[in-house]
Amino acid sequence: MPSVLKQTWSDLVSALAVWGGGVFVLMFYHKKMGMPSEWMPQIVFGSCLVVLVLAPVGSLLWRRVIRRA
Repeated sequence: MPSVLKQTWSDLVSALAVWGGGVFVLMFYHKKMGMPSEWMPQIVFGSCLVVLVLAPVGSLLWRRVIRRA
């Protein structure tokens, strides 16, 4: 497997781990923040899709910027 794919996969896994931690914290504190429970599925699944799309794109762009510098 090329190193670019390995690093992109690693960055995606790291982003999903951070996302998971944020969702875990949000599960316990959404009432204190004034967020209704009905919003949780949309927030969790919507933000997961955003992370799945933006993490690899951001990883590839970031590596391209670093290589040119």
